[in-house]
Amino acid sequence: LTPVLHAKELYNVLPGGEKEFVNLQGFAARGFEGFCLVGVSDLDICEFIDNYALSKKGVKAMSLKRSTITDAGLEVMLEQMQGVVRLELSGCNDFTEAGLWSSLSARITSLSVSDCINVADDAIAAISQLLPNLAELSLQAYHVTDTALAYFTARQGHSTHTLRLLSCWEITNHGVANGGHSLPNLTALSLSGCSKVADDGVELVAENLRKLRSLDLSWCPRITDMALEYVA
Repeated sequence: LTPVLHAKELYNVLPGGEKEFVNLQGFAARGFEGFCLVGVSDLDICEFIDNYALSKKGVKAMSLKRSTITDAGLEVMLEQMQGVVRLELSGCNDFTEAGLWSSLSARITSLSVSDCINVADDAIAAISQLLPNLAELSLQAYHVTDTALAYFTARQGHSTHTLRLLSCWEITNHGVANGGHSLPNLTALSLSGCSKVADDGVELVAENLRKLRSLDLSWCPRITDMALEYVA
């Protein structure tokens, strides 16, 4: 169970018109280890950290959706919230790839990034260099290219078991080959909406990912029935 808190729900308006951050003691009493914050700013996140008793060590998962978090805000959040190992950023258009370089911590094991307009190949470079223990990566980014999938190192090759590339329109069979060589221990792979991936890409998956147990090829218009023969 993950509480979802919208920005407007984080404050009470006092009689004088001033705003007061809500009391989160009830959440702390129940020991919630994960939160989803929607429409929040850097300041809202700082207020959350200051007002939630478990924020520094007890929160394991944070999800930010449609929020204006900046590079500085992301850095402060991950520096202050030392317990976070699962991070989701969705619809956050104010942080950049530089923010990922400055904030990502090796403790993160699960990362999901979607609909964040400043995310491209250099974001994957940051992930590959800074997250040696990454077990699960979900990425929806229109500007990520084949080059990015060659950035993964032997460290991720050992630890990463789940990779979801969702509507990564620039990824081709070559990128699939890069990922297959870099991440041989994948057990789950999604190429859903990767419209440039074709049958040859599926053949490469079948040849290189011997431990694969789940493969999502939905919304891939270039893949035909022939691809099924490769994975049968």
